[in-house]
Amino acid sequence: MNRRPAHTVRAAAGDEWRRLGHLLGAAFQDDPIWEWVTPDPVRRSRHLGRAFGQLIRRRTRAGTVWTTTDLAGAAMWAEPGDWKETPAEMAHLALPMARAIGLRRIRSRTAALSAMERHHPTVPHWYLAILGADPARRGQGIGGALMEPMVQRCDEEGMPAYLESSKEQNLAFYHRHGFEVTGQFQLASDCPPLWTMWRDPR
Repeated sequence: MNRRPAHTVRAAAGDEWRRLGHLLGAAFQDDPIWEWVTPDPVRRSRHLGRAFGQLIRRRTRAGTVWTTTDLAGAAMWAEPGDWKETPAEMAHLALPMARAIGLRRIRSRTAALSAMERHHPTVPHWYLAILGADPARRGQGIGGALMEPMVQRCDEEGMPAYLESSKEQNLAFYHRHGFEVTGQFQLASDCPPLWTMWRDPR
């Protein structure tokens, strides 16, 4: 009987945000939302990893990004009440996002991404903003292992959790970890859907 390998999960070190950003950039190359945001595959391949690095930098230093000992994946969580990007983060994101999206689409795509805030719950919660694994190692249980520390913490704190899923096939995976679908929306009329999911503590 084949068994999935065990994964040792730890908080990412403060200086690992660049490496994990590039890993997440690779993980999201075939993501429907990021394919829509950054439709040029060459730009997406070259620059999305830098954008993800900037997205996770502050959270990595704050200790709310989880990875494995071999850096096979990453999960970025935002603390209750601190899920919005700061002006400084947005400034750091501007250049890599412009390079990934292209100047022709940058305004419309960034405006669409900011529209996600309208669907974000106002009740205090932990926010799973990003979860991704090395594409070459999908199906090895990395995503589930990365979920466990914060799911356990949510239960211990009695705190709910929230996420958006950009792939319908991932809904069952999140459901196994206690998340239920609460809605669906689009960032724009020609954009693939996002599913909102909520987890009550157990």
